[in-house]
Amino acid sequence: MKKLLIYTGPVKSGKSTRLLSFVQSRKDVGGVLSPLIEGKKYLYDISSGKKKLLEADSKEKEINIVTVGRYKFKKKVFEWGRSILKKASTEKYNYIVIDEIGSLELEGKGLSPIADEIISKYFTYSPKILLVVRESLVSKFLEHYKLRPEDIEFFKLD
Repeated sequence: MKKLLIYTGPVKSGKSTRLLSFVQSRKDVGGVLSPLIEGKKYLYDISSGKKKLLEADSKEKEINIVTVGRYKFKKKVFEWGRSILKKASTEKYNYIVIDEIGSLELEGKGLSPIADEIISKYFTYSPKILLVVRESLVSKFLEHYKLRPEDIEFFKLD
């Protein structure tokens, strides 16, 4: 099995929800998930079970949000997510999950730069790196990180 695993699918196809079920009973997984809970996007710390609302509302000051398309997210929650990933990269897990590598990360925002660091060092990490990438971005993801299809394995939960 390769060390860099991609879990992909269409937008809102249940990727994060299925991964949440996969990780909840395991102690060998660290990182973050971004599940949709009651119609809102959250960031979820796999090791602690804590979650924070990622979506910004209209009351948020523009300086405190990052925008991608029609979505607005809280910068502070991304900072929290990056700290979780940084800590996970130093722990003894079998898997580190990053949900998700999307347009923001490909622009150096969101969960970057720690996500970039983890991905760039996947050959030297002992855990497997499990990334959620929507299927429409897989080619851009490979190009951005200078990866070849043979460097990765597509992860399946079925």
